[in-house]
Amino acid sequence: MIRAIVLMLFFGACFPVHDAFSSENVISDSSGSKSVGTVDGDDNQADRSDATFWQKAWGVTSRDALLLGMWSLHLDGTGEYFGDGRNNDQGNLFGVQLFGLSVGTFINSHDDRAWYFGPSRDVYSRQFSENTRFDIGYKFGVLYGYGDDLPNVGSITPFIMAVFGFSWKRLGFDIGVLPTAILTGSFRVDVDF
Repeated sequence: MIRAIVLMLFFGACFPVHDAFSSENVISDSSGSKSVGTVDGDDNQADRSDATFWQKAWGVTSRDALLLGMWSLHLDGTGEYFGDGRNNDQGNLFGVQLFGLSVGTFINSHDDRAWYFGPSRDVYSRQFSENTRFDIGYKFGVLYGYGDDLPNVGSITPFIMAVFGFSWKRLGFDIGVLPTAILTGSFRVDVDF
């Protein structure tokens, strides 16, 4: 059952079947001509206004990017920076985000190498100026490398995180919020054109 749900989510991220799921939606203006709206402008808000709740929650594919660095803040007081030092706060993330899928590797809280894979979606985007942008989205998928530290099947653990992204030109900083009371911060270099 769980495997079927994971496969449906994976294939839904890779092969969206409805225009509301894609990053480009066809919209009509008052003259009846059609144009393509993207995530970047207010057109995206207009063309998504008639979408259902689930279509809005699914969002659009996140930008293609190179993901670097990663620092964590363990809110339970076990981190290096603001805690007793039991958990590592320096993740050394290296990841790639392409076509709405994110894959990468990092050093986890227990100083072990971990790998992740899964869809990356944006549900809200706001362009403040030509060079600055704010995105709200989420990532989910599977982690490998935590062992018995997290519930797992064959050392594979599901994950989900909210992502708040701040961009200036092609450089960005993402803040991730995990349900395990961990905040993360990482750099992003956008490579989509």
